[in-house]
Amino acid sequence: MECTEVQSRLIDYLDNRLQPAIRAEVDQHLLTCEKCKIDLEEIRVLFDTMEESPLENPSAALRENFNDMLQSELNRLAASNSPKELSAKKTVPLQWSNYVMRVAAGFVILIIGVVGGIMVGMNLKTRQDTSAKQISHIDSTVKEMKEVMMFSLLKDESASQRIKAVNYAEEIAHPDQKVINALLNLLDHDKSVNVRLASLYSLAKFADYPVVRDSLVAALQKQTEPIIQVVLINTLAERREPRAVKPIQDIISNEKTLKEVRDVAQKSLKIM
Repeated sequence: MECTEVQSRLIDYLDNRLQPAIRAEVDQHLLTCEKCKIDLEEIRVLFDTMEESPLENPSAALRENFNDMLQSELNRLAASNSPKELSAKKTVPLQWSNYVMRVAAGFVILIIGVVGGIMVGMNLKTRQDTSAKQISHIDSTVKEMKEVMMFSLLKDESASQRIKAVNYAEEIAHPDQKVINALLNLLDHDKSVNVRLASLYSLAKFADYPVVRDSLVAALQKQTEPIIQVVLINTLAERREPRAVKPIQDIISNEKTLKEVRDVAQKSLKIM
């Protein structure tokens, strides 16, 4: 089962609404997929927080205001009855009584609808505000957790663990400077080509940041690994970065540059 399929079933998974066979597949996937496990935990924390949120009850003043409005309207109806209407009332008391009851009932239904709508609106807005704050807090907490895990994995001797650290960095929507610096340090100094390439792909997503673009231009002058050169050239060419023209020309003129890299570099100059 792929990640997209699992993620679409996480809510039903938490609610125990999956068929046994599908649940077993999700369980099997979660054993090996760190990202889906994190997503599951984030949803569980969100649901727990919403469950613990207290319901907002309407105040006693709201009921008093409703009773005052109802009494005021009944008094208005009584005062509006002319002597002629009162005489008619004596003549056909049952008909008039039914009419007043229908009017009063209609008014009560109207008021109940209006007050109910206000109460629901107030409760919904309060819950929305509370949920927004809770979600913001959860997002902040999750971001901090991912940063802690990222920096911890960056110290690992295993290249696969350092690549996993890069994956955590990619999941941070708005990385701060220390995260960017960590990725740049991997690109410039990591001994594994695969780790450097992973950090480059991650940095490419943040290439709109001036500091990142500056560093990618500088890296183009230092990197000699063909695959990294190609990704750097394409990333900077897509953004029409004028400062990359000179380093790309140097790569083309370098006799040690592979033909495939030189071809990519020449094509990139035509679009910059």
